[in-house]
Amino acid sequence: MEGIISTIKQNCRRCYTCVRDCPAKAIRIEDGQASVVAERCISCGNCTKVCSQGAKAYSSGLEGTLAILDNGTAAALIAPSFPVAFDVPPAQLMGAIRQLGFSYVVEVAYGADLVNQACHEYLREHPTGIHIGSACPAVVEYVRKYHPELTDRIMPVMSPMAATALAVKQRYGEDVRCVFIGPCVAKKAEILDAEMAGVVDEVLTFAELERVFAARGIDPATAPASDFNPPHAGL
Repeated sequence: MEGIISTIKQNCRRCYTCVRDCPAKAIRIEDGQASVVAERCISCGNCTKVCSQGAKAYSSGLEGTLAILDNGTAAALIAPSFPVAFDVPPAQLMGAIRQLGFSYVVEVAYGADLVNQACHEYLREHPTGIHIGSACPAVVEYVRKYHPELTDRIMPVMSPMAATALAVKQRYGEDVRCVFIGPCVAKKAEILDAEMAGVVDEVLTFAELERVFAARGIDPATAPASDFNPPHAGL
């Protein structure tokens, strides 16, 4: 079974850092190299950060995103953490994303507002017991794989990414292709869930977005200022 995280074998130097730091114990040693056990992996991406050899990689969203941009109408869904990920003013980053060919640029904080409201309503109706937030796909997958007895404690609320995508399609049309852009590798696994079919089409990490800019010859530092399309997030 192929997972989101893979090993670049020629880079693996038996340092075992990923083995020690994997929160799901989803890495095993085969022929002296660390390989990811897809059935155990929760796609958190921690191994890609701690490996000093660059031997762990996550599935690429570049090719899919470029194909989406070249075929039809696309919306970029930007995680609220974007201002700390790029050394340019937020308005210029929005302008650079539009230069890539996105027709709409929407902040996922709007979806977070919807999810926050839904969670409050759920907790009012279920004031007792243990409840686990559903916004983080790595947490949800960890519960499903390692504590299945707690699965029914996961709140039946979709993630901010999914909520934003559905709002975008409702506002601009079902044919709009949605690309989520954020810091989280686990979002790449989330869109593979059967319940997410047709909601979000591709996921880019912030690092991948920089590579998309490079592929299209766009410099965010020189891009014209722009702003988000509605629906807008609250304050």
